[in-house]
Amino acid sequence: MDVLTDEMSKEAPHKSEVIGQSSSERPPSYSDNQVEQPPLELPQLDLGSHLSSSTTVTRDQCIAHLKFLAVLADLRDTISSDDGLFGIHDADAERRQRYPDELNEARARIREKRWAVYTARAVDRYTKWWSIGLPQSRPMATIDDLESTDYENILICDTIVAWDTDNLPPLDILMVWHAHCLNPRNFLEDCIRYGKISTWVTGFPWEVIDRCINNHTMEYTVSEQAQRLFEQKLNIKWNNLHDPSTKQVNCTYCGRVNDVPWTKPDLGSPAQAFKYSHGYADDSFTEICVGCQRFIDHHRLKVAKFRKDLAATLYENLPMPGSFTNLQGIPKGSSIIKTTRGNLGDMLFATRIVQAVGKDLMDFTDGRVDRCKCIADLRYELSVKLWNKKILMKTHGVYLNSLRPGEKIQLRRMMSRYWENLGPFALDLVGAVIRQGTFVDKMDRIDWLHSPTVFDTMDRLIKKYEVFFRIMIENPGHMAVPTLDVDLAWHTHQLSPSRYYKYSTSKAPLGGKRTFIDHDDKVEEGKLSDGFAWTSKMYRRLTDGGVYSECTCWYCEATRTPDLYDRWITAGSVSRARAAADLLHDRPDVSSDPNKNPHISSHNAIRPTTKYYRCGLFRTMQEKRLISNYQKAARRAEKRGQRSDSKSSNSQGDPQYYMPYAFGYPIVMPFYAPYMMDPSINCHSYADNPACVNFTSADGNCCSGTCGKLFIHPAASIE
Repeated sequence: MDVLTDEMSKEAPHKSEVIGQSSSERPPSYSDNQVEQPPLELPQLDLGSHLSSSTTVTRDQCIAHLKFLAVLADLRDTISSDDGLFGIHDADAERRQRYPDELNEARARIREKRWAVYTARAVDRYTKWWSIGLPQSRPMATIDDLESTDYENILICDTIVAWDTDNLPPLDILMVWHAHCLNPRNFLEDCIRYGKISTWVTGFPWEVIDRCINNHTMEYTVSEQAQRLFEQKLNIKWNNLHDPSTKQVNCTYCGRVNDVPWTKPDLGSPAQAFKYSHGYADDSFTEICVGCQRFIDHHRLKVAKFRKDLAATLYENLPMPGSFTNLQGIPKGSSIIKTTRGNLGDMLFATRIVQAVGKDLMDFTDGRVDRCKCIADLRYELSVKLWNKKILMKTHGVYLNSLRPGEKIQLRRMMSRYWENLGPFALDLVGAVIRQGTFVDKMDRIDWLHSPTVFDTMDRLIKKYEVFFRIMIENPGHMAVPTLDVDLAWHTHQLSPSRYYKYSTSKAPLGGKRTFIDHDDKVEEGKLSDGFAWTSKMYRRLTDGGVYSECTCWYCEATRTPDLYDRWITAGSVSRARAAADLLHDRPDVSSDPNKNPHISSHNAIRPTTKYYRCGLFRTMQEKRLISNYQKAARRAEKRGQRSDSKSSNSQGDPQYYMPYAFGYPIVMPFYAPYMMDPSINCHSYADNPACVNFTSADGNCCSGTCGKLFIHPAASIE
């Protein structure tokens, strides 16, 4: 049996062609099956029009987004393949690995590590640019602002950022900003917290960025004057690679500045590649202070970050991180009739509880005493405080014996700002960029930009996205999972944060709550697959027989089988969807390469790090169910005679022999499906795990905000 891979070579273009609308009567193609592609030559895109909040996105915006993603894909390829960069050499893999499978994995991990270090440096540069390079349109939000009846008006800003080619930042900073925006609620919190409302209102400057991208070479370039202005203002180099090889870190004990290397690479075994590297961007960072000879590590730096935020709450009247929006993501202040235990009480609960125990926590987290060595120690200390009913009474203002569900979630939300997050933002931006890299890579492989029907394709996916958004709004208790084409439109919409917020909050169903629809950046892979199957069913119902995933790979066939074929009676939308699904095998616009079709978007898929038995059992059962459904689809195809067709046979494959690629190298896996976590991500290559999620009492178990077991106090349990 053949082994399938997901790597397809890109043929070099040979001539120019202006891309226009297709005149074909058949629905426009999502991919082009021709071996040779013409070079990209786009007409002028209309990106300067001001859209109303009732509009989602335009096709020109989606195309500009595709161009930007193509530039990012080239950047990742360039950095990851630069032998010797950051002291990480390809020869390390050749010397240490004896077997071909391990050799390929080691090569992939080496490339990933270069990209991981580059991304960590990019986030550090973005942090400086966010603080100095972006205008502050208002002071940092205070607790008084949050308690105001017109708190939501904080999002109104009469000024916008005047973006031009002379004030755009370097590409690596744009990349981090892009990933930051694609976490809408977190980006909203950071804009409110740091007073960057004008940036929120202005959005991603597509028109200016597009002018800096060459349509032929896909290179992002600005003038030398723009580069000089950037370097003078921020005191860092335009080119990420020209910045120092060390980072300045303050000792948490004596406060002395230490120059620590970004990485001290140690490949080790492929299964735990770079786990024991101990630079700042590494998993096992440790450094001895040159002044006091005390240890500096990531855990102590996170505690110091919490202590800094705590001091700002106690002495500057600033809310704790995670306290800026209610459970629906809305920055909603107090009502005219104030209540102790309403939405505002929930929203500010984490801030109130640390105010109540602030002095004790300041002493406990003092780096000179070194009692609190990690966030797990802080979690335990807080859990002990929650046993004290006097503290709860001081927090609530009245005697209460339990916590509201909303208060528990807000407390976990605050703690999630410190688990696996070294930076000053609401989430770890290194992990956000890495997870987005999966989507960038898939968009680059589909390569819609070189399709002659690219404009029609964008029109189709925008309409599909509007149906998808309706599914999300009408089913707040379910998780809707996008396909790759829908995700492109969704991401493009989120990059206009203010318009996306207004569109989302205006679509509340009758009698429902206004909700700022979030883009969940971390979803356990099993739940992602289940959500995809549910979304496919809902899409079929709303479109009266439409096929959600126009792909014939084994996974999409297996996902469709229970809804369309495992029925005694078929009628209505099911019958029409079944007929449309059968025709996918004969449509020339559906590629024989599954990586050229817009199936499930899984860039946010993560795998739990827990060894809990039920998680592994559930994963095994899900894999067997998918294989069984695929085998049913294969038997149906044989009966129809489609297996004899070369296109169908190539597109099906066998899930047990599928070999995914990571940074250009095949990785052998016993089972792989498109809904699974990207095999390019090795959690040990990063300072903070980009796939951090746990279901037991391990570190980071509160990141998702749903576990209900962050604290041992019975009042903090939602079970």
